[in-house]
Amino acid sequence: MESKPDFDESMARINAWYDQKWIDRPPVRFFHHNKEYEQHRIDKGHWTNAEARWMDAEFQVRTFLESLETNSFLGETFPVFWPNLSAVVYNLFLGQKPTFDDVTAWVHPCVDDLERLPRLTVQKENRYFKKVEELTHRALEIAEGRFLVGYTDMYAGIDCTAGLRGAERVCLDVVDQPEALHRLIQAAFAEYPEVYRHFDRLLKAHGQPSVTWMNLPSFETFNVLACDFAVNLSPEHFNEFCMPVLRQEAECFVHNVFHLDGKGVARHIDAILTLPHVKAIQWVQGYGVDTPILQWVPLIRKIQEAGKSVIVDLKTEELDDFIQRVDRTGIMLWVDAEPSCQSELLKRVSRW
Repeated sequence: MESKPDFDESMARINAWYDQKWIDRPPVRFFHHNKEYEQHRIDKGHWTNAEARWMDAEFQVRTFLESLETNSFLGETFPVFWPNLSAVVYNLFLGQKPTFDDVTAWVHPCVDDLERLPRLTVQKENRYFKKVEELTHRALEIAEGRFLVGYTDMYAGIDCTAGLRGAERVCLDVVDQPEALHRLIQAAFAEYPEVYRHFDRLLKAHGQPSVTWMNLPSFETFNVLACDFAVNLSPEHFNEFCMPVLRQEAECFVHNVFHLDGKGVARHIDAILTLPHVKAIQWVQGYGVDTPILQWVPLIRKIQEAGKSVIVDLKTEELDDFIQRVDRTGIMLWVDAEPSCQSELLKRVSRW
């Protein structure tokens, strides 16, 4: 690959990592979670609103190509074009109306009566589904030998349901209308596996691996599980309303990584670690009092002891202390290191 000549070596490390093994060192990605949300986009065209820019396929692809000219891809950092219409794109496929801003989008709840559910079906002819297809095809046309093309960011469990119903209503529904809420969750999830297979077939037909925003390629099937809404739920309600659909989703894939978004979701870690098809946990520690990373070493060890790999965000100045306190088995590091420091950092990790 033109921009990633050590692709095979890096993929070997990733494949070993999925199975809590390592070759010469733990994988390292030079990035930190949510970095893309910390930098506002610079407009290079004339759009009437934020959504028009998001929907400009030529602009999205061109901007990515320009980034290839200035970025290096050392370690297990891969050049991936991600057809992105925000984390609510699956809700858009179901027909919800979005509001876009500079870095993300929101949806407006559309399910008012749980006893009279609208027909929830993926609308393959709607403008958002067609736009993701266009972004994917446009990138695939020029990707060979240059970069990877991913699939879009889709969540179809209770996070999707909260978008359909509204978060406050769902918090009430778990107590007031539990059976009806179960039906809505299942209705929202029903077509998710086929939507994934649709986009994965496009990638595999071009010899591409399965990869999305997490930048972890797999020549099997890959998925990011998430349940950010769990921050609002008790362990009992998490087990009742989240775990069943998480099991269903995970069973569709060979390689699943669970996106554990902060300490509010982490209180459900015991249940999450029982998911047999989950290979790894991405630990997102948060900001402010939730840093530095060393306070989370017991959680990281717990994940390792459960036989799962783990992705950890850390700062370069935390690396040596982290290495001294944590076993390298199943560890992948995300480090936002300057390009001039990356080669030396890889050498330090190699001595772990």
